[in-house]
Amino acid sequence: MKKTLLSVCLAALSLTSVSAQDEKPITQTPKGEVFDLYRTSTGYSAMFGNARPYKAHGEWTRMVFGEDGAVWLENPISSLYAKSWIKGYKAEGDTIAFDLPQVIYEETYNDKTSYGKLYKMLVEETDKYGTYVKDEKSQTLKYVWKDGKLTLCKDMISGMCTASGGWTGFGESSFEGIHIENNTIKPSENAKVYDGLMLHLNLNGESVQLPVKYAFDGDDVYLGNLSTNLNGYWIKGTMKDNEVTFPSTSFVGIDTTTVCYVYASNALSKKVQAEYSEYDSTYVVNEPLVFTYDPEANTLFTKQNLCIHQSNGVSEPLTTMDIFDYYSHPLISPWVEVPNKPLPPIITSYLPWDYSGVIDSYYGAVEFKLSFYSIDGNYLDPTKLYYSLYIDGEMQTFSPEKYPSLEKEIDLVPYSLDDRRYFEKVNENLRHLVYFTEPKEKIGMEALYVDEVDGRPVTYSSGITEYYFDPTGINNNTLEESKVESITFTDLSGRQILRPGKGVYIRTITMKDGTKQSKKVVR
Repeated sequence: MKKTLLSVCLAALSLTSVSAQDEKPITQTPKGEVFDLYRTSTGYSAMFGNARPYKAHGEWTRMVFGEDGAVWLENPISSLYAKSWIKGYKAEGDTIAFDLPQVIYEETYNDKTSYGKLYKMLVEETDKYGTYVKDEKSQTLKYVWKDGKLTLCKDMISGMCTASGGWTGFGESSFEGIHIENNTIKPSENAKVYDGLMLHLNLNGESVQLPVKYAFDGDDVYLGNLSTNLNGYWIKGTMKDNEVTFPSTSFVGIDTTTVCYVYASNALSKKVQAEYSEYDSTYVVNEPLVFTYDPEANTLFTKQNLCIHQSNGVSEPLTTMDIFDYYSHPLISPWVEVPNKPLPPIITSYLPWDYSGVIDSYYGAVEFKLSFYSIDGNYLDPTKLYYSLYIDGEMQTFSPEKYPSLEKEIDLVPYSLDDRRYFEKVNENLRHLVYFTEPKEKIGMEALYVDEVDGRPVTYSSGITEYYFDPTGINNNTLEESKVESITFTDLSGRQILRPGKGVYIRTITMKDGTKQSKKVVR
């Protein structure tokens, strides 16, 4: 997974503030011809002041040949997901040159804005690992663009530095970006397309379900929506005598959330004994993935394992961090969703209000379990499930100012959200949530199913599970019959909105007794 801005927070704090007149990072995609690049790179990060190497593969970045003749490269350092661009130009022959320094990173902390600049770097021998300093002789970083491949020239090293030129610990020493267009495979208009539910075992041997799509178009068979961030993408196999064969590795698509190229493969998992613990090692098998089709039940089943992973797993061996999803013995059956109230959350533990020097704030936290099933036992689409936090009976709003992983203000948190710090997905059902409002009497968790029917939003509430406490530490975990009937958003013209984007909205909570609570929300 890509590092977010949270993961570079400590480095960013060491950056030097500059005046408002200085340039800012370019974060808007430049206009021009865009090339998606499958990225393999090596680099370095700081540890105790020294440089330690790393390697990344299967990542996604972009290059743009601008309308004005400029050439742009996105995220020039793999280990730093800054969401910014550097601007260059076509030099002699196939060379693409970038004149540095250029600002690639910006962060505001305690009302103080700091910037990170990309410099051309040199190795400075200090001890076993060495460190990096800016190149005083030349600040021109060069790549070669040839036959659909962008390559960093030999002996070229880049690094992010403070505004005064001190290395922050992020850099890159090699880069190869191969132009691979996004997956466009999909069933034809004549195909029979079905909503499916895939029942499978995860790495812990637990039965898990996932909504998918499957389709038949003559002898061609398609599987779609195989991973949370890749809805709308399909892989294609071929059916003969009710056996459907998919290639050993199929390109699923570009995951723009975790910023990588994603593939589906036949895979195996085995237990590996490390020095102090045992862990699951998953690896790709270079054999086709074969499903058996039951035409009477309209089901697909295999005793093999389907693995969704970053990188193609061929040119670079997979690591544990490359595996996104592992579906053992998947069975795909027809599915008709029946919307209803989700089962209520179960609060399992509570972290008392305390001060955190790491995030320089008082905070509390709650651990709770979520269910993907409705109160009548039907599986619900995870992409339509959300949860909300209540403190002393008031629904909480989460803003980017307190939760840097968010891009906009929210009060309905998607089940799938996981920034590994404030919104943590421990496993399929267990969540940790950090909050910054001090409770006086109780906290509450509510699960919600939000869908759109005939163009209008429909919300089903689980009811609020409330956790009461007092100064003696006595508490209980009870489910209060939901007082919430529905939650709706309207724009300033009075039109109902399902999931508000940027702008000003009115959020209205309608209670079961008919009373309403309205609040203006700016996103």
